Amino acid sequence: MFAARVHISPDALFQEIGGEGVILDLASSTYFGLDGVGVRFWQLLQENPDLQAARDALLAEFEVEADKLELDLDNLVQKLVSAELASVE
Repeated sequence: MFAARVHISPDALFQEIGGEGVILDLASSTYFGLDGVGVRFWQLLQENPDLQAARDALLAEFEVEADKLELDLDNLVQKLVSAELASVE
């Protein structure tokens, strides 16, 4: 999975508010919330869709075990894809 690329939907509008993030799906008018690590992950994907690069950057920036981060990222990516806010290739 971490060799994948995660592309953000053009219908996803992101706003950071007080260290947390909100994504508005312009197509469905639904909101999706992100915590601090999720915000940073989204920012990294905006710069580069490479999932491995985002994982490596988050490991360098946050005190977290690789296995825990990978599980959390996998879950988050699945939720983003299910909400049609991102796609994986």
